[in-house]
Amino acid sequence: MYPRAKNCACLLHLQRNIVTMFKKKHLAYMVSKAARVYRVSDFYRHFNEIKMVDINCADYLVRAGFKHWTRSHCHGLRYNIMTSNVAESLNAALAEARGYPIVALLDYIRSMLMRWFSGRREASAGCGGVVTPKVEELISKNFSVSTGLLVRHINGGEFEVRGMDGHPFMVDLDKKVCSCLEFDMLLIPCEHAVAAAMHSKRRIDALVSEKFTRNTRAAAYSMSISPTGDYMTPAAEADTLGALILAPPNTRRPPGRPKKTRIFSRGEFKSGLRGRRPRTCRRCGGTDHNRATCKRPI
Repeated sequence: MYPRAKNCACLLHLQRNIVTMFKKKHLAYMVSKAARVYRVSDFYRHFNEIKMVDINCADYLVRAGFKHWTRSHCHGLRYNIMTSNVAESLNAALAEARGYPIVALLDYIRSMLMRWFSGRREASAGCGGVVTPKVEELISKNFSVSTGLLVRHINGGEFEVRGMDGHPFMVDLDKKVCSCLEFDMLLIPCEHAVAAAMHSKRRIDALVSEKFTRNTRAAAYSMSISPTGDYMTPAAEADTLGALILAPPNTRRPPGRPKKTRIFSRGEFKSGLRGRRPRTCRRCGGTDHNRATCKRPI
């Protein structure tokens, strides 16, 4: 349905799985570092450290697929979103109305979004500057780090930026790229791009992508969500379908009560079951099969 969309895993749920399966909390921190880096070379440096600590954890991460949980291997633009907190917050907001009838549930969602859009529209109108407050906060953080960087001009908008360790980075302000790949992936100037912009006396907020500007934010909430009519007494319409015989679909209701919990993503399982460790395959360490159905060669 959405060919340009990419399937990504929530880093927070992945960390919970690792702590539950391998009983090592520091592994979750190491996985977070490996997942958040921008360059493939930096990723493998952190991943090799994970392999030295627990080879089974490294094998689990390989089976989960690097492109699903790492930023460096993701085929699309993941920006700075590494968790599913946005979806979890929406689920929590709808917890009260989850058992409502469908029409009442839709009206509850409409009313909630109408209230949210109004509040964000007012916040956007009172926001000064070119970029959004969160992006401005990130730029300020990169600015504080960029003060100790050495900048050398190359040609046009190209600069060489070196840190305290002496490692060089190539920045092109015209193309809005940096060899650290943070500028490329976040579309927000990294510390090297900020240092180059200050050296060339360019506006830093002009290097931010149009997606993160205040005007784009205002346009996102410009539409109005209006109340619906009285759905209990709909307006009369011409009887054009009176002769149509419409039978109900030939379906059978599945047994049991309808599920209210979300469907777990790939590689995720329900944790916290009285502290029990999930059953794993004794041959390969996998959690989605047993030894009898394991496809790993002996």
